[in-house]
Amino acid sequence: MIKGLYDAASGLLSEARAHEIRANNLANINTVGFKKDTPFFRLLAESSSSSSNDPSGVVVGGTATDFSQGPLRSTGNSLDLALDGDGFFVVQFGDKEGYARAGNFKVDPDGKLMDQNGLSVLAEEGELSIPAGAQVTIDSNGEVFTDGNSIGVLKVMTFDDTSVLKKVGSSLWVDGTEKAEPKKATGAKVQQRFLESSNANVIEEMVSMIDEMRRYEAHQKTIRSILDDTIGRTIDSLPSLK
Repeated sequence: MIKGLYDAASGLLSEARAHEIRANNLANINTVGFKKDTPFFRLLAESSSSSSNDPSGVVVGGTATDFSQGPLRSTGNSLDLALDGDGFFVVQFGDKEGYARAGNFKVDPDGKLMDQNGLSVLAEEGELSIPAGAQVTIDSNGEVFTDGNSIGVLKVMTFDDTSVLKKVGSSLWVDGTEKAEPKKATGAKVQQRFLESSNANVIEEMVSMIDEMRRYEAHQKTIRSILDDTIGRTIDSLPSLK
């Protein structure tokens, strides 16, 4: 009976956590470059012995990020960039590099190209400096021109295994292992005056949330049934305790 409670309680908590992940996907439906997360479950018994006293049930073992490309939309802004294909823009994140699909860039008062978080956007040669009032043109290879003069090529990198990436905030990633070796994303094309929308789908996320809520309610009913049965048995046994 206690095992049944553990199983139902772990399922209840797991569905609640999965619901939070789906809700976060929906909350970022309009976030530029956002990649949706999908929860995956792990059986507690997988990591325990066969003893009947071991914990049982399921937990959310983590999340898997879906790095598939989101829709590209035209903005008309010369500093809005999107990547068509696999790859990431590279920004300076403290003493390491950060990787992003969000290309809604801006120029700070010192002329540096920055992302919306205030992080420097990196070119292959380092930081980019854009003269005030200059007309900016960026070709599909990421080469940046100001008033017709080339000032550098945007650093666009990719990974053989994106599972090494750890999400920071809503649309930035870092190498979670600090051992991965990113390589130049030769297949990605830079699209100027476009932004990549979130790849989360409202209908899919809503359907998943409804399914999770139904399973949550089923676990609640199971717990209530077990507790009611336990209380009933306890009451029935009271006369025999006199």
